[in-house]
Amino acid sequence: MLTGMSPRRSTEKSVLALTFDDGPSPWTIEILDLLAEHGARATFFVLGANIAGRESTLRRAIAEGHQLGLHSWSHPHLPDLSPGEVRDEMFRTQTAIERATGTVARFWRPPYFEADEHVRRALAGTELIEVGCSIAPEDYHWSALQTAAYVVERLEPGAIVDLHDGQPENSGSDPTRTATVAALELILAELEKRDLRSAPVSEFPLSALEK
Repeated sequence: MLTGMSPRRSTEKSVLALTFDDGPSPWTIEILDLLAEHGARATFFVLGANIAGRESTLRRAIAEGHQLGLHSWSHPHLPDLSPGEVRDEMFRTQTAIERATGTVARFWRPPYFEADEHVRRALAGTELIEVGCSIAPEDYHWSALQTAAYVVERLEPGAIVDLHDGQPENSGSDPTRTATVAALELILAELEKRDLRSAPVSEFPLSALEK
């Protein structure tokens, strides 16, 4: 749980989690605008290297009820790193988030979803909580319609949706996230039709985060 966030765990059958990796970026602001318009709350797994100059975006996210998590500093393949390097990737990012927002991020998601026992042992005893996903479109390559259709077909209570509001340095993905923003607008409209709502991952039982 993040410092300052409510400790409640959602028991509603209509709740799922929209999550975003690789930000903050210029598109994070557009995503926050859409989430506010639809009354949705999300979790942003932040790259530490992307924080400088965008601290106000993170503060806005916290102020609007969203959650910040750790996605490493530089988006490496964590299994290739030493235990000390794994910890540095996470705690350097955690420190940058805390300096920017006053909030201590406790949830983390590994880049590429690559977390083996070596990585988990490196972070054992740190009180960090790993978060997976159950719906992972390649929104960083796909069109808005492709992403929205893929997600909408799989939407269900308890789902954890993985989208991307930024990109790592030297990424081979699309140079913008405009398609993700457009897809999100379609996804949020569908959530409202189905009477589903998005909540931060801190409101889910811990067992539900191991997707």
